[in-house]
Amino acid sequence: MSQDINAFQEDMPNITGYSWQRRRNYLMLVAAIAAADNRLHKKERELLEVWVKEFRLPQKSRDAVFSVAKGKPLPNREKIERSMAVTDLAYSLMLDLMGMAMVDGVLMDKEINLLRRIADNLGIDRIEFNILIEFVHASYQSAWLDNPEPLFEHNIESAFDLLREKKAKLFRHTLFCVASESCDFNLKKRWHDSLS
Repeated sequence: MSQDINAFQEDMPNITGYSWQRRRNYLMLVAAIAAADNRLHKKERELLEVWVKEFRLPQKSRDAVFSVAKGKPLPNREKIERSMAVTDLAYSLMLDLMGMAMVDGVLMDKEINLLRRIADNLGIDRIEFNILIEFVHASYQSAWLDNPEPLFEHNIESAFDLLREKKAKLFRHTLFCVASESCDFNLKKRWHDSLS
């Protein structure tokens, strides 16, 4: 599978093209979602560990990300979110935030409320937010099915339509499905093919 994924992922943008400060801020927001339920779950920590390596952060920035994930308040969170809104990172960031919230299989009310506040600051409206959260839920549920339900397929296609319409920049690391590596691969390939 790694050869297949490399074939199209070479065409996908790489987050390391952004400044280390921007990459650190991105992951500190993701870490804040991981900390929203006052626990850093094993799967959340593992995902953050993968991302800090992929993002090639300096050690001090890695430490800052894990400090936030363990519950240290993120100073100037709203300012950071608004600074991300003026970049082309907003939709990738939102998907990664939602994926992190979903990593334990459940979106808690506290996590959804925080995600909504962040989406507002990122300039993602309520309709777009709902489309994206339905995508994350549908991809999670589809990972367990041989034949995804038509509603899940509709939610996935609706999200792809939105992301194409917004000319969203999605990256090699962007999380399409937190439940399964193969589902994530298939959705990334589908997204890539839909742009051709």
